[in-house]
Amino acid sequence: MPNHILFVENLPQKYTEEMLVPLFKEFPGFKEIRLIASKNVAFVEYADELQAGIAMTGLQGFNLTEENALALSYAKQ
Repeated sequence: MPNHILFVENLPQKYTEEMLVPLFKEFPGFKEIRLIASKNVAFVEYADELQAGIAMTGLQGFNLTEENALALSYAKQ
């Protein structure tokens, strides 16, 4: 189900919030990132579902490193 929060998987180890913000901030409606470094995942919040969907489409499969392509989905409500 669409949601205004994206669930981001496949983050490289040692990736920080500061490294991710510029990437997701490029899309309108960006609010915040909550990184769970121990699990290499993050939650990215946007103002609404439409803006989250645009960001998800734009960043799906984006290569952060050679081994780490972003895997995005809507967070479970």
